[in-house]
Amino acid sequence: MGGVPSLGAPPAGVGLRFDVSIWPLAVITMPPVLSAADIEYMQACYEPVFASPTRHALIVDTTTIVRVPDATLRKQMKAFEDSRRPIIREKNIGSAIIIQSAVVRGGYTALRWISPQPAPNRAFPNMREAAEWCVRGMEEGGQVVPIAAYRLAGLAERAPVG
Repeated sequence: MGGVPSLGAPPAGVGLRFDVSIWPLAVITMPPVLSAADIEYMQACYEPVFASPTRHALIVDTTTIVRVPDATLRKQMKAFEDSRRPIIREKNIGSAIIIQSAVVRGGYTALRWISPQPAPNRAFPNMREAAEWCVRGMEEGGQVVPIAAYRLAGLAERAPVG
């Protein structure tokens, strides 16, 4: 699993977590209230992820969010995504977003039909389903899947032994 990106620790006051400990599966955990500093940290973390020679899958856990990011933050995230579309297409196997509310998940899915992502993107109600989809994508993409990713997906029995 070469090419594990090296991410700096989040600055003081940043609640967002960007975890590459089970690379090539990255997990972003959103803070209850997203700030401009969180967005800047997330964008800075993406650069070494994109620079890695290894393609990756991504889980974004939104279950802790208590307030929807304001329009300014949403525009900042969208502008970053738009500026990185070619590298996202090249490096991202797929992104799974965890949204517990079925209504919000449905709205997100409809939005992605209207504005497709450069890489496969799906919404799931929980971590296990999101991780299972990502593991399948990593397997289909020929990536070595870490045992911890199989465990996260509830698929420990599929992990190679020895």
